[in-house]
Amino acid sequence: MKNLDISHLLLLGFLYVGVGIYFFIKIKQRLEVETFIKVYPGVKAKINLPPKLILGLRYILYFVTTILLSIAILNPSFSEEAGVDEKSIAGVDVVFLVDVSLSMNATDSPPNRLARFKETVLRLLPALSGNRLGIIAFAGVPFLYCPMTTDIAAFSDYVRGLDVDMIPNTGTNLKRAFSKAEEIFKSGRVFRNKVLVLVTDGEDIKGSTPSKLDADIVIWGVGTERGGNIYYKNEQSGVAGFVTKSGNLINNQNDPELVRTKLDEEFLLDLTSIQRADYTNISANPTGADNLLTKIQSMNKNTSSKLSNLFKKDGYQYFLYPAVILLLLDLSILEYFLQRSMKH
Repeated sequence: MKNLDISHLLLLGFLYVGVGIYFFIKIKQRLEVETFIKVYPGVKAKINLPPKLILGLRYILYFVTTILLSIAILNPSFSEEAGVDEKSIAGVDVVFLVDVSLSMNATDSPPNRLARFKETVLRLLPALSGNRLGIIAFAGVPFLYCPMTTDIAAFSDYVRGLDVDMIPNTGTNLKRAFSKAEEIFKSGRVFRNKVLVLVTDGEDIKGSTPSKLDADIVIWGVGTERGGNIYYKNEQSGVAGFVTKSGNLINNQNDPELVRTKLDEEFLLDLTSIQRADYTNISANPTGADNLLTKIQSMNKNTSSKLSNLFKKDGYQYFLYPAVILLLLDLSILEYFLQRSMKH
């Protein structure tokens, strides 16, 4: 039923109430007349009552007509037709695959690598309006952090909430992250032109190179080849400092035990070649992130012809037309016999 909503249900209610009142009044009038005749039998010869058979046929006709009109109002569908829903497919689906491993807290892209990504994507958000956006966060394991949405304000809150503490698993498993993205792309949640934006420093992910993904891919490298120390703050204890190889936190940046992480641009360029992606280092060239906007604009040109949906055909006419025919039958044939019987 295509019209199963509150407005059409209210219309049905008015229809049933109206028909119910009509039947109640007519039956009540008939009973009153018959009661009057029983009390005054002599009046019967002077009154021409409609035959019960014709009245019965009229009431049955009205009842059937009411049922047909009810079904017509709900507009059932018995078949489907192909068509393009221009309104629902405007824009592009953009999934950000964001590395939230501990190395993304390195300070070689002040204030840190993850914050550099946040600044970049928040700057682009006004230009991304009208597209659906989502985020998959990954480290040792990936998960859908922000479901696909066109709500820019809600998406910006998700971006600001990204943190390296989100996933307890250590390491960076890019292959599993790409598998998660492919799962999202193949689901009903993504159905238009799609872009995957990989955001990572490329560290510790050699040996897990993913196979070619069926999507347009943009890779944003974050960090420098010179590298930097990793700053971390434990929100529960309040202890903060730079991470050492033993896992401690100290404030001396010259300590030889500090973990120093570097952007693995060689790996990211190899990945760019395998995935036929567009690459830019948003630490060295922040405006290079605009390549995402350029790609989306070029994809929007043919978006409207990409999706063919199945739409349910209207079926109200199969019930409305018989209802009209029955009413015409009542106004012509039944009314004719009724008037004829009243003259005798």
